[in-house]
Amino acid sequence: MSSVTKACPSCAHPLPVEAAFCMMCGAATPQAIDKNTGEIRTYSADRIPSPDKSRLQRALGGNYELGKLIGRGGFAEVFLVHDKRLKRDLALKALRPDLVISEHLLTRFRREAETVAALRHPHIVPIYDIGEADGIAYILMPLIQGESLRALLMREGPRPVREATRIMLEASDALGAAHEAGVVHRDIKPENIMLEGKTRRVQLMDFGIAKAIDTSGDEGPGLTSTGMLVGTPHYMSPEQASGEPNLDHRSDQYSLAVVAYQMITGSLPFDGESTRAVLFQQMVGVPKSLRDLVPDVPASVAFTIDRALSKDPKDRFASMEAFSEAISGPDIWPLGATGATDAITAATPAPSTPTLGAATQATPVPKKRAWLPLAAVGVVLVAAAAFVLRPKTPAAPESTAAAPNTQAAAPAATPPATSSVAPPPSPTPTPAGSVAPPPPAATGTRRNPAGPTPANPPATPAAAPAAAVGSCQAAVTAKKWPDALKLCAAEGDAGNAASARLLAGIYRAGTGVEKSDAEAANWYRKAVGGGDAQAAHRLGIMYANGQGVTQNDVEATNLLRKAADGGVTEAWPLIAERYEQGLGTRRSDQEAAFWYRRAAERGSRDAQYNLGEMYNRGRGVQKSEDEAAAWFSKAAEQNHPAAEYQLGMMYLRGKGGLTKDEAVGLEWLERAAAQGHGEAIKEVAKRKRP
Repeated sequence: MSSVTKACPSCAHPLPVEAAFCMMCGAATPQAIDKNTGEIRTYSADRIPSPDKSRLQRALGGNYELGKLIGRGGFAEVFLVHDKRLKRDLALKALRPDLVISEHLLTRFRREAETVAALRHPHIVPIYDIGEADGIAYILMPLIQGESLRALLMREGPRPVREATRIMLEASDALGAAHEAGVVHRDIKPENIMLEGKTRRVQLMDFGIAKAIDTSGDEGPGLTSTGMLVGTPHYMSPEQASGEPNLDHRSDQYSLAVVAYQMITGSLPFDGESTRAVLFQQMVGVPKSLRDLVPDVPASVAFTIDRALSKDPKDRFASMEAFSEAISGPDIWPLGATGATDAITAATPAPSTPTLGAATQATPVPKKRAWLPLAAVGVVLVAAAAFVLRPKTPAAPESTAAAPNTQAAAPAATPPATSSVAPPPSPTPTPAGSVAPPPPAATGTRRNPAGPTPANPPATPAAAPAAAVGSCQAAVTAKKWPDALKLCAAEGDAGNAASARLLAGIYRAGTGVEKSDAEAANWYRKAVGGGDAQAAHRLGIMYANGQGVTQNDVEATNLLRKAADGGVTEAWPLIAERYEQGLGTRRSDQEAAFWYRRAAERGSRDAQYNLGEMYNRGRGVQKSEDEAAAWFSKAAEQNHPAAEYQLGMMYLRGKGGLTKDEAVGLEWLERAAAQGHGEAIKEVAKRKRP
């Protein structure tokens, strides 16, 4: 470590000359990125020219009084300004003289500032005026009474998930408004997220400044006389880190996800010993799972951040509004003043109609423009893309009747004890405390024994009078399809999500109307917009299979995840499979194991088998043959042939905490073979060979 040669520009704490950030207050010290080497080059404060206060005062004129210096960063200094006419204090941000040296840059700066000045949003710091004096450009804006997110994180550390989520939603709302106006921030980072007042209301600042200053993609003169590009590597999107000049709104989304990850965990998702190392990690690194670091983070929040951190912009959310919707999934708490809780109601629902819980409608968050440093960083990436042979997601059976309620919360994730592993019935006595398995069966049919038949069955009650057809639900129940079409369409157009879903089912089944998957998809889409999780499940399957819509794995996964978060149990094994295979999302064995477990505990035999395989191989969970045997046993009890085979082999080898028993193992293999399991057939033939 070199000797102390400079002071922090914000708090004056002594720092080594190489320091890029102050270890006391977190402020960025004067720095830039060398175009040729890609490394940060730092400067002592006396080498960074400051704007001439006398020139600034002349530019402001007599209506404003230039006050003291209140902040300094790597590219600008902020002064207190008093508005004499309106008797209010403002802030003036003056760009460093060495950053604005040509008429070309001044023209660009004016153009960007004009665009940003047109933005009107409660979470965007507005621009009151711009000007320049002898080559020094400045911006006049409100004086925010508060602090930056950077200062808060440095002082108090990671934020509670509730607070972090609110900040994300407010910031994404502001970014969404900016993106609609064609403005990309390009420098989202904690320093540019101001927290105003006691409520710490988000105020995004420095929109447009990054693009105005950066000229890496222009034919005009360079940014500075020193050949430097300003930037913050830890928050850059992969495309920004690689020097891509044409960034879009998805770059801001990535940067906000980095900030969110830092807010919740207290650490950055990507770090390194050098700028080059950080940039390389941005392009190829995989961050540690949020759930590993903060186990109680809601699934919707973890999923949203994970998807927004996708390396390929196409794999992120299509908009900040979609980003906000994903954060505000059904598993998240109400956010008080920052979000509205709207109950999804259905017109006169029958007892079997699912009642969706309150869905949090989040305010969309806008994006800021970020610095595009690094025009020519010599980072070479070698990426290998593997195409996974993926089966189509099976279509769910359609019904115009309301689906059974699947919104109940899943029980706590508790794997079955290994003592529950039981052999098939045999002369061998079953150990005490074990779960008795079903008797060996020659077919794959599930047992469903009928109860005793009463000797004198009660008389059949008289048929109830037909229900009055006054609503979509009543018309569907009465199977009066012309009335159902009219009522469901009217209620669906009025925003009733349940009615829109019922009408989609009518078109899907072709009941009383010409069958149309495309029309069904349109109505399912309306129902999803109203927060209907069942509709998200069915539309997700249509996108997975290309039924009525263009096949789209990303959209399918997004919808199925929304359904899974909404408590649709049928979606749990489907979303687990997509995470396991990387269909429409980044592959994640941890997420796959999480959703397989939820489905397995609800009795899904396929999920029980798959979870057993994950424990058997140590994928997404810590390897455990005992856990694998327990889950294989659960699936085998439901006549799952692959689970029967695996359990049989474990008995034959004495693995998974099971006592080696060839007779019991062979019985399980015979059960699997009887259902056509190829490996089981070979194993049985081999062992019975004379």
